[in-house]
Amino acid sequence: MSKVLIVGNGAREHAIAKTVHRFGHEIYAVMDKLNPGIAKISKNYLICKLSEFEKITSFESVDLAIIGPEAPLSIGIVDYLEEHLEIPVLGPNKMNARIESSKAFCRTLLDENQIEGNPQFCVCTSLDDVKAFLKDLGSIEVAVKPDVLTGGKGVKVYGDHLNTEEEILTYAEERLKSDGLVVIEEKLVGQEFTLQAFTDGTHFYVMPLVRDYKRAYDGDKGPNTGSMGSYSLEDHTLPYLSETDIENAKKIIDKTLKALKKENDTPYKGVLYGQFIKTEKGVFLLEFNSRFGDPEAMNVLSLLKTDLVDITFSMSEKNLIRPEFETLATVCVYLVPEGYPIKPKADKKIDVPNENEINAELFYASVEQRKDGIYTSKSRAIAVLGKAQSVSQARELAYKDINKITGALYYRSDIAAEVAVEGN
Repeated sequence: MSKVLIVGNGAREHAIAKTVHRFGHEIYAVMDKLNPGIAKISKNYLICKLSEFEKITSFESVDLAIIGPEAPLSIGIVDYLEEHLEIPVLGPNKMNARIESSKAFCRTLLDENQIEGNPQFCVCTSLDDVKAFLKDLGSIEVAVKPDVLTGGKGVKVYGDHLNTEEEILTYAEERLKSDGLVVIEEKLVGQEFTLQAFTDGTHFYVMPLVRDYKRAYDGDKGPNTGSMGSYSLEDHTLPYLSETDIENAKKIIDKTLKALKKENDTPYKGVLYGQFIKTEKGVFLLEFNSRFGDPEAMNVLSLLKTDLVDITFSMSEKNLIRPEFETLATVCVYLVPEGYPIKPKADKKIDVPNENEINAELFYASVEQRKDGIYTSKSRAIAVLGKAQSVSQARELAYKDINKITGALYYRSDIAAEVAVEGN
């Protein structure tokens, strides 16, 4: 049994905590808000800002740490914990975490190392740069990406959020003023998929493929969110991908890890999350993230048969063990506050059944535990995950139990619907 420090308080971190707890380890959680699910299975917990590294290192004596969210990774929590506690940490150091925290760094790295999957792009430091790129591209069908972390809500795409060149330039100018630069990319059209990998910087093993749903409303309509749900198949593939598509995504991950080691003179270790898109021209990279996805963590960790603590130790020893996963399908559906993501209704009490009253798994996200119950914030509230022999069965489990959670909440009713209809 190991003493494990888990940093973060969302549904992703609840999934990590459940996984660690399932293998019999002690959990010591650091959260900036009290997550009732994590608190329930923790030996002890600390509430503080995740940037208060000194408080975190003085909290408890632990054997290893697992970092959930991207923000503390981007400001060097791994560097600090490794130096002050001398323990293995699942997560990349600050330099390598730039693969997520800086879109400009990511695109430039792929470009300079001639790695496949990069769309046409421009790192712009002025509005004139933006105008020149649009002219060279011969189209205004672009994606405008901030060069800072925005919680999955900062990217705006032509035809979805921006409808004219003037709107593109206005948003680009806004980002230039706040961030100093902005990344403009050609718009990619196709079917998205998530491929996550455990890596020690040299070796990597991929997890089951996941498809998530970013849009707020049924039919993939409305604004982007952190994600409204996701699914994975029992054979760990996706119905619209060929073996070649999957191999091409793996090659991009492999070459990126080699490029990061060369660029930063230190191996990337932890989880590397690739958000890809299959287009008529092949597989392209939409973005890399430096941690588990949310909700993708729920899909893959609920299937993990190998001890996550053992994986973390093997990363530190640069001898990564191969993880094993159950051959089951998963469907994850998010409950969010009414009005999310534009005008979410926060501070609304919600009623959640006891875990023995449901067959699905519950993961608490951005909620607050008070004396008289659980309340919403302005972000996603609870994820419900069904796990079964097929997507249709997993979907039935998730949606049957999601209706047992009541309050000022809503959810998409079509997560994995197209796959269930196909008989998976």
